[in-house]
Order: sequence, then C-alpha cells, then structure tokens
Amino acid sequence: MVTTDFLGRLDREAREALLAQACRRRLRKGAFVYRICDRGDAVHFLLSGRIKTYKLTPDGREVILWFGFPGEVFGLVEPPHRRGRMVSVEACEPSEIAEIPGANFREFLDARPDVSRLLVQIMASRLGMLANRLVYFMADDAEARIAKFLVDLAARYHATADGAAAPIGLTHQEIADITGVQRQTATRILGRLTECGALSMHYRRISVRDRDLLSRYAARHR
Repeated sequence: MVTTDFLGRLDREAREALLAQACRRRLRKGAFVYRICDRGDAVHFLLSGRIKTYKLTPDGREVILWFGFPGEVFGLVEPPHRRGRMVSVEACEPSEIAEIPGANFREFLDARPDVSRLLVQIMASRLGMLANRLVYFMADDAEARIAKFLVDLAARYHATADGAAAPIGLTHQEIADITGVQRQTATRILGRLTECGALSMHYRRISVRDRDLLSRYAARHR
C-alpha cells in the first residue's frame, strides 16, 4: 500500500524549498484548520500531531472521512462555484501545520514533474481507500468495518517488519465515527480484538500487534 506521507517522500531539496514558502501555525486540540464554507485555497501540510477531516449529518453527528498524520497534504480540493470549503478539518491533539497559497503550490509542482507524479499517486491511493470504505459500509458488519479500518491504518502508518505498529492515538468515539457504528459497539469490538491478541490498548493509544490475525478476524465477519 502506498504511504500517504507526502513530505516524507520528498527529497531534502524539494521539501526545504516547499516549506520555505509556507507559513506555520500551531493548533491546540479542538482548533480548526478550516470549517465548511470557509473561503481560501491554501494547501496544508501536517508537520506534527493529528487532524481529522469530517462533515456533520443533519442531526449533528460527525462523519469522519479521513485522519491525517504527520507528513500528509490536505486542502487540495478546489471549492466548487466559490462556495468555500466542503469539509471541516480539526486538530485531534496539539498539532503544527504549514500552509502555502494554492497558486504557489501549483508553481512548485509545475517546476517539479516528479513531485506532481508523487502527489497524483498519493491522492489516488487515498481515493482508493475511501472507495473501499464505502464498500465496507454496504457489505460488512461492524466487526469487519473496524478490523479493516485498523488494518488499513497500520499499513499506512507506523508499520514495522513484524506486522506490528507503533501506538496510534485514536479514541473509541473517533473509531465509531469513521466506521459508522455506535460508540458502545466500537468499545465492545475493540475489547474482543484486544482479548484475541490482535490489538493492545493503553491510555487511548491503540497498537496493532498482529496484522495477519486482524485481517483474518475481518474476513470472518461479513
């Protein structure tokens, strides 16, 4: 699976040239990078921390579309008909971002075709993962959705050669919101996955201990 760490896959010269044009912002937990309908076309890069991209249902429930981790790029989608941003992006923990005007970023890409190709590859990978999640919603039960989400997450971030992963800070509510289940259901399933040895949890941080076992668990529940 393609890692979506855009900054981490740039060579040193390109990364330094890009960040030299960017303004940096520090965000407290719960602060917004931008909200739905906000104006602006800046492109953003997560330097540290974690962010979530989401929309609200008519009854006010969050539907999380994406979690962003250090190195990722976001804010690329052009708002249609100048109606402003189509999603909200919020810091899940203290974070730092860099932002660059859209026109400057396009000039940067024009001068570096290899970086443009990398960006297309990363965005295609992200789109594919979102498409897979739509299929999960239609075809899988709650256990499979959560297991597959965690398998995908471990493959993208912090993966190690033995199939384990460094701890990832995710709350039970966040996992429920991105997989479309109730919080109590998410807590129960995570407990079972911990008991069987697929996961370990400590102070709101989840580690995938056995990705193969987690994948087999996901395949059994449909």
